Order: sequence, then C-alpha cells, then structure tokens
Amino acid sequence: MLLQPDRNPDNRCVTYSHRFNPMIASTTRINSTIYIILFALCIFAGSCGGSAPRYTEPGFLSPAQSKKTGEIKPYFRDAKIMVDVFPQPGEGYIELALRLSHEPKRWHKLKQWNSSRPLQVGRKITVPFEYLNAAYRLQTIKQLFPKDRLGAAGWQHVVTFEGETMWFIAEVFCGAGERYPAIQKANGKKTGQPIALGEKIIIPAVILSEEFSADLPSHPELTFVRDESGKLFAEYTLKNGEALYSAVIVRFTGRIEPDEVNSMVGKILRVNRLSDPRRIPSGQKIRIPFEDLSDDFASSGAPDRVVTVDRERKSSKIYVILDAGHGGTDPGTMEGGLTEDEYAYDIVIRTKRELEKKGVKVFLTVADANDGLRPRNKARLINGKKERLKTTPNWHITDARVAVNLRVYLVNSLYRKLINQGVKPKNIYLISIHLDSLHPSIRGAMVYYPHAEMRKGQFKMDGSIYRRFKESRGKTIRFQARENRRAASYSYDFGREIIRTFRKKKMPVHRVRPIRWFVYRNNSKWAPAIIRYSKIPNSILLEVVNMSNAHDRALVKDYRFREKTARAITESIL
Repeated sequence: MLLQPDRNPDNRCVTYSHRFNPMIASTTRINSTIYIILFALCIFAGSCGGSAPRYTEPGFLSPAQSKKTGEIKPYFRDAKIMVDVFPQPGEGYIELALRLSHEPKRWHKLKQWNSSRPLQVGRKITVPFEYLNAAYRLQTIKQLFPKDRLGAAGWQHVVTFEGETMWFIAEVFCGAGERYPAIQKANGKKTGQPIALGEKIIIPAVILSEEFSADLPSHPELTFVRDESGKLFAEYTLKNGEALYSAVIVRFTGRIEPDEVNSMVGKILRVNRLSDPRRIPSGQKIRIPFEDLSDDFASSGAPDRVVTVDRERKSSKIYVILDAGHGGTDPGTMEGGLTEDEYAYDIVIRTKRELEKKGVKVFLTVADANDGLRPRNKARLINGKKERLKTTPNWHITDARVAVNLRVYLVNSLYRKLINQGVKPKNIYLISIHLDSLHPSIRGAMVYYPHAEMRKGQFKMDGSIYRRFKESRGKTIRFQARENRRAASYSYDFGREIIRTFRKKKMPVHRVRPIRWFVYRNNSKWAPAIIRYSKIPNSILLEVVNMSNAHDRALVKDYRFREKTARAITESIL
C-alpha cells in the first residue's frame, strides 16, 4: 500500500489512440455525389490509427471546405515542426482533441490556440508537433519527409530543411534530443559536425520511437455516443462471463482501490439505470461518462513515446538501491494478520542476496534491528517495528509522511555518490518493494514508473526534522526535462522487463495495465513520491501482490514464493 506524499504535482493527461467507425446523421436530402464524398472522407479518417469519433451534421460543404476536411499541413520553422489542422464537420474542441492529440483531455489548448472562436470547417488551427498523437505524428513526418523510409537498420531520414540538427532529429524520431550521440555514432559523425541537405541519416532501430517501428495502439471494443443533451459517453458491450468490476471499472476507468472501485460502480449503475452489478446480462451495453475514463485506457498504461534503451548486462557494473516499503510504526497494509512492511523487507533481503551472488553492488534504504539480513522461512512474520531508515544519522521510522520524503533524499544522495564515482547513470537502479491493498477482485504484480508529466521542477521539504540529516539538510533536488524523459523511458522499459519475467515464471500479474504511472485517488491522479522524485534513470515501485486478494495473500505467506520473487527481480536486471 502506498502513502500520499506531502505535495501533489500538476496533473496532466497521457496518450489516447483509437480507431472508431464514424456516425453520419442526415435529416435532409443530399446530392448523392456529395454524400458519397462525405462518407468516404469519414471512413478514411476513421480508419487511420489514432483517430476518434466524429459527429457529422447534415449540410453542404463548399469545394474548398470539402478539400480541407480533416486535412493537416505540417511545416518546419525555427528548428521545430508546426502543424495546421482543420476541423471536420460537426467537430467541437473535445472531438478534435480526441482525433488528433495524445493529450485529448487538454482540449482547452485547442481553444486557446483558436482564441476561443467556434470551430469552423476549412479554418485552420496551428498546433505543435508534440501535441499530436502517434498516428498523426507519423502522418506529419511522411508529409514533411516523403523520402524517409523504415529499413532493417532503422529509420532512414533524408535531411530536407536548412536548420535541421542532430538534436532535432533525435527529438523527433527518438522522443528525446539527448539521444543524438547514438545517431552521430551510427552515422560516423563527430559532435558539432554539420549535416547537409539531402544527406541520409540512419536512426538505429534500438532507439527509434515506437510509432515509427510498431503497430499503433487502438481500442476496437469501445464506441462513442452522445445522449440527448449532447453529453459524451464511451460504450462497451459486456461479454459472456464478464463482471462490471473487472471488465469495465478496472479496465476502462483506471480505478483499482476498493473505495474508488465501489464509488465508480455506483455511478455506472446509475448512468445505465441498473440496480445489481452481479445481474447484468451479456450483450448489455454499458455507458461510461467520458470524464470518468482513465487517461491511459487506450494505451494500456504504456507511455505515448517509448524509447527502446540499451542496457549493460555486466553484473560487476550494476548498482541497485533496494527500498523496503513502510516500516517502524508504519506497517503499511494489514490483511489477515499479515503486515506489509515485514514481507516487503523479507523480499528485499532475498533480492539483495540473489543480486550479490551475481556480483551486483546493492544498497538498502531500510535496516531491521530484529531480523538483520536473514531471510525468514516462515508463513507468518511478526511485526517488530524496529525498522530504521539508513540516513545519516539513522532514523527510527515514526512518521510515515516524513519517511517517504526522507527516502526521496536518501536515494538521490546515493545516486549522486555513485555518479561522482564514475558509475554510468543507466547502470543504477532503484526498486521499491510494496504489497498492494486493492479491490479484492484484483490480483497479481503491478509496477509504477515515473512519468515526466507528474514531476515538478524541484523537490524540497522544509521543517526542522529535515535539518537533522546529512542527505536532506538544506538540499533541493532539481529536475530537467530531458532527465524526466529519460527516466520515463528507462523505467518503463525496466518495468516491462519485470512484468515479462513474472509472466514467464507463471507468477500472477495484474490483468489490466500492470505498468502504470498513476492511479486515481479521490478522482485525482497520484503517483508514489519515491520514484516520482528519483533522479535514478531506472526507478520503479513494484507491488508484488494484492494483499486484499485471498489467493495473493496465501502466495506471499509462502517463503518459496518470496524467494521466487527475488530471483525474478534479479533476472529482470541481469
């Protein structure tokens, strides 16, 4: 179970990328030729990866308007890509954002760029390349750089505009400008060496963003409808054997904690005029208000732009910081007589032992005076309440909120020391071990990773207690955008490796979006502070099981499962 940090960052949205059939309403008589043109345009737009529903009103279009319906016009200016987009018939700001943006709930940005004027077919809105979803980014690149090709070695980019730089190429095709050294190396270029118009630049496949090398995500099971008042809903058809809890609430709204799930179930029942969630027949269409959809329901929790990372597998060069969640007077989740902190600590100790067998250097954030470094082969672990944070000086955990903030300072202090010793950032890992407390219908492991959208520019805690420790005394942790993007890519990739290993070993994994950058608490996005404010490139928080689920609880009581978990984590790193 996770603790709410002292401060919440500004929350934003993530990727939506859908594929829907258009709805064409016509109450007037339309010339058949014009009707066919309109229909074809809607079908074409609806079949593009990353598109979303259009609500088309009847009426005629001028030839100029018809030509520009759904069109985009990208251009290169001042080393940036900007795109003119054109609304389709019947689109409002929400519909337009759903169709073209990777941040559809930031539709108000479109309104700002359009000076709050009503949208009109044929009148453009100019948006930055970064606002587009993966499908429209790919379409933009194909229009701007028609000679570009995807080959066996990677993406072959033809330099087309004066002012293109290696940084620009890395930003566009890799999702991060700091990846440019790898592109330079692949093309035999030196830092500062200019690139010429018409020159072919290879972007290696291993660092290429997924929209240039993989199928785009889509969600064919959802359709969008409006009620009589014009309110927008997602509609899902319940299949045989599916339950409202898992098939709709957990999957599409992103709610997983008990109170959040139950509250959303009540709302969905009211919206659909149903009384009993256990007696809903298969084939029933369930409407979900648009505002209650999870911001990542379409992408399965994956970042919009994932960079494939290269890793060093030599164990002697790997450094791992292991954090056991909670401790001291904060036991974490308590279920069936079990306390989260004791089982998390036991898994950490076992993981430390496995990693050190392979030559990995391991650091712990927590020490337990009762149990030391000995794994305990027992089903029931007694809550000793003696855990201390390994700050300077050590601190007996007596305040859960302070403990979270001190952990942030501690792991960043360890990171700085390793960097000063010449350790490569990509070879440093942070793994915080927890056991979840979710709705009892949910089971299996889940990973949190740090998303750039959840970070502020800095982390600083005031108060006399923080002046007592070397790691936090007068310290401010500052973040740069490129560090945040790197952390999101590396950490997501590492989390994906852990989930892949768990599945290979037939260990239970959360069925819906097992890799997440947030959960909902009180209808707001929340992420654990220890990874959100970690500068370590590979930072994840692993929820090993859901202690509210009886099957998961029985598993974690078995010391052999805890040993298996430690070995799975080790294998994921090495």
